[in-house]
Amino acid sequence: MKFIVASTNPVKTNAVALAIADKFPEVEVIGLEVDSGVSAQPMSDEETKLGATNRALFVRRLALKNKLILPDEDSLCVGLEGGAFHPTFATNQNELWSTVWVVALDQKGQEYFSNGARFPLPDFISEMLLAGQEMGPALGKYADDPDLRKKAGMIGYLTSGFTNRTDEYSSIAKVAIGLWYKRYIETLS
Repeated sequence: MKFIVASTNPVKTNAVALAIADKFPEVEVIGLEVDSGVSAQPMSDEETKLGATNRALFVRRLALKNKLILPDEDSLCVGLEGGAFHPTFATNQNELWSTVWVVALDQKGQEYFSNGARFPLPDFISEMLLAGQEMGPALGKYADDPDLRKKAGMIGYLTSGFTNRTDEYSSIAKVAIGLWYKRYIETLS
């Protein structure tokens, strides 16, 4: 069994490793860099979900091409994508919220989705995003830490370390992978 993550960002690979640790403590988690096929900064739920889906599909193709997985081998390809969206219940036109989508794609092409980490962004971040900046680099520059998105991330910054991006993504990944896991264990019986 292999878990292939559609990113080499340690936040995303560690999030998947953390999500599967209880059920698959010895399984290899491999990160491969693939494009999301969407904007560098997704600005809607739909675009963010599409980015996660594309990542899972693209990393599966890459893993098969490089023979990291075989077509009939138990494997799961996981795409994680963070973005922002303007909620329908917003009180002003500049109000943006964070969103994260995770897509787990099994060897049969079945997709399992999860979404979460939905919270309002502070005005200074919304302004940067609405001006066309990407959240990770913009916040990194603002916080004087260019690698912030590979560490605690925006949620770590906003919560003063109370939580971090790995934990945030892991909880969402655990749901998507858990939806796959139920079907997986049923096939083993």
